[in-house]
Amino acid sequence: MSLRWPKSRTAIAGIVLFTISCLSSCGPREDEITPPVEEPPPPPPPLPENPCASNVLLGYTDKVSYKPDEEVTAYVQSSTIIDLCRLDIYDVNGNLKFSVPSPLTTQEIMVDRPAEDGFGFNSTVKFTIPESLQSGMYLIENKIPFVVKSEKDVDLLVVYPSNTANAYSESGGKSLYTPAPNRPYMVSFLRPMALQPSSMACLTWFSEMKDLNIAYIVDKDLEDYETVKRGKILVIIGHSEYWTRNARQNFDNFIDNGGHALVLSGNTMWWQVRYTNDGTGLICYKNDSDPAEDLLLKTIQWNNSSLQYSILSSIGADFPHGGYGLKSDNGWDGFKIVNEHSPLLQGLSLHQGDTISCPTTEYDGAPLIGFDENGYPVLDKDALNFEKVELIGFDRGFRVNETIGTFIVLRKTSTSGIVVNTSSMDWCSENGMGGTSGTEIKKITLNAIQKLLRGETLFAN
Repeated sequence: MSLRWPKSRTAIAGIVLFTISCLSSCGPREDEITPPVEEPPPPPPPLPENPCASNVLLGYTDKVSYKPDEEVTAYVQSSTIIDLCRLDIYDVNGNLKFSVPSPLTTQEIMVDRPAEDGFGFNSTVKFTIPESLQSGMYLIENKIPFVVKSEKDVDLLVVYPSNTANAYSESGGKSLYTPAPNRPYMVSFLRPMALQPSSMACLTWFSEMKDLNIAYIVDKDLEDYETVKRGKILVIIGHSEYWTRNARQNFDNFIDNGGHALVLSGNTMWWQVRYTNDGTGLICYKNDSDPAEDLLLKTIQWNNSSLQYSILSSIGADFPHGGYGLKSDNGWDGFKIVNEHSPLLQGLSLHQGDTISCPTTEYDGAPLIGFDENGYPVLDKDALNFEKVELIGFDRGFRVNETIGTFIVLRKTSTSGIVVNTSSMDWCSENGMGGTSGTEIKKITLNAIQKLLRGETLFAN
């Protein structure tokens, strides 16, 4: 049986009137209609687990730092051959930022001197840095680090100590320290290297700051003053021991021209270095056998008078005055407060004689004329020859004899910028910022940043 529509006009009109009547009287009134609730869009499906991640053993990139939209060449060693997989790129907090399709291959060291000449791996993949990616430290499969720079002016320009990381790395069987006495005079950046542990707490903390414009560079980027001057505050982190002359000159020019610096590092500027012509090698003879004809470019300790460039003239403290902090000494594994009225301590209930825990492997120290009646160090301001310098805290260390690590703030001239020098190799490590006084250390660092950006004084007197 089939249904048929009525053919007469009267019947059709009746159906229309009945329908209108139902819409107006049978259904809800207009003021009773509930507007539809808009459902939020479903979250994007999670990326499937990367089956290749466990196969990635180690690797390196063709450079240590890159501009946005620049191409990266990665050299990755895998435990097996996979024709097509993917490599995940993470930030220092372990957040996945992007992925790239890539084959994986087993790799063999193709050179006789891998520590000096690089591992010689075959290129695994080339990919472009996403233009929208923020400046920061990133890791391929949480194992292969590289830095993404910024082309913009920023509040903080953080310098990752890539030279020191290279100098200490024993990847390929050698470093600038081992094997003694036949250590090499040059080490390559084209080999696997882990992140420097003494920088990690600062790298992760800075990466979480959302109200500051922060960019990251590496030691080699200090060769270009146009890069250096993009920051209002230059931040030296971790263990920044190996500096070229050009980098030091650019640092000093930045300060002399009114820029500020936070030296959250110890054993800073201890060795002069050079780069190979192609920039892939770090040269440091550490003795007078260096064949450099220019005596001012010899790769020896900066406090050697023949270099005519004392560390004190740049940052007010050096390793010979500061020494080792974790050897047997009479110290406190941290800083005893001297100047409780320092603006750097604002918001903290710290008084003279209180101690901030910061167990430190190596300190820098300023020259002293002695100690006052309460046993607190007195800076030798004539030797430093700065327009203004104040001591915030100190610790006792040891080298040949007792040494004093000094946490200071200084200004070279009335028109130069301010330098805060914590003088501790572990300010940015799990012993310092990540340790029992981490809250205080972060607050002091944040006080310095905020006050410098607002143009406020960092001096108590």
